[in-house]
Amino acid sequence: MNETGEPSGRTRSEQRAGKRYLWEFSIGILAYLVLFLALPRIVQTQPGTALSVIVALVPLVPVIWMIIAIARHVRRVDELQRLLFLRSFTFGFTVSMVTALTIALLSGAGVDVQYAEWIIFMGGMTSWGLSLAVLSIRASR
Repeated sequence: MNETGEPSGRTRSEQRAGKRYLWEFSIGILAYLVLFLALPRIVQTQPGTALSVIVALVPLVPVIWMIIAIARHVRRVDELQRLLFLRSFTFGFTVSMVTALTIALLSGAGVDVQYAEWIIFMGGMTSWGLSLAVLSIRASR
């Protein structure tokens, strides 16, 4: 039951798995943002040095945590939820690849695409998240 007293379509274990996933993934996102935004300001480095490379790569540690959180969540959920995750991952991957190809073709034509890597990343992540939401809503009907 949801807050209005109507059936939510999710079992208690699915609700627990969802809350656990949200908690674990949110910790990873928060840690990533703190390290990505604050670490370069706290630890001043010279570009191209070993320390600058380390500072640049440290935010990947919480990304590994997020990957583990996703894998744990996929193990906890039922077959339908796994299928929805797979479909949303597929859509996000496809959008990332088409975006990367578009940028590569534009670069080949002499167009300077600023922040290309971020455009690819944000396109993939946004399409993954939105497609998961849409697929989940459609599946709950």
